[in-house]
Amino acid sequence: MELRDYIAIFKKQEKVFWAIVLASALLSIVWQTSQPESLQATLLINIGRGGVQNTANYTYDSFYRLQADERFADTVVRWLATPRVVEDIYGTAGFNPETVSTRDLKGAFAAKRLSSQMIEVTYADASEKTLRNIGAAATLVLNRYAESLNVANKEPSWFVVIGSDPVIRDARIGFTLALSVGVALGIFIGFWAVLIRHYFFRE
Repeated sequence: MELRDYIAIFKKQEKVFWAIVLASALLSIVWQTSQPESLQATLLINIGRGGVQNTANYTYDSFYRLQADERFADTVVRWLATPRVVEDIYGTAGFNPETVSTRDLKGAFAAKRLSSQMIEVTYADASEKTLRNIGAAATLVLNRYAESLNVANKEPSWFVVIGSDPVIRDARIGFTLALSVGVALGIFIGFWAVLIRHYFFRE
């Protein structure tokens, strides 16, 4: 078939094609507006020191300072992936962690190290107040865990965790994106629907 044949087919069944595109667009709008409320928070954590070590080469436990900071930042990232730490954070924030499964506790936070002293933590909830409470609780709990390591240290240069105010944004798929995907999907389905309909019901 040549191009003009395809054009003729679509002209003949353009009502079917546009009906499918319109239906797909309307369904995408309904889906977008019916999404449950979901907010995402991004918490920036900085690794600081509780004191300054007076040494000529600025080392700490046989590591240069930045190497030690990097190792500790990796430790914080791993803490946030463990149910024990996440459960402590939820408890400090005033929630009952026993209602959350172990799998959900493991996936509650997505943490990644941005630099040797900077960590980005993302987490979600439907309530802005809850997100802020969790962010504050995370900083407190992580500092408690850091202090438990500091107990055996005799140098005043151990780590402290400094948390920022979380940046909170709507995590739902936006109207424009949902509509664009709906229209694109409608065009795809409409294209094949017209060809299949022509194949089986040609006169």
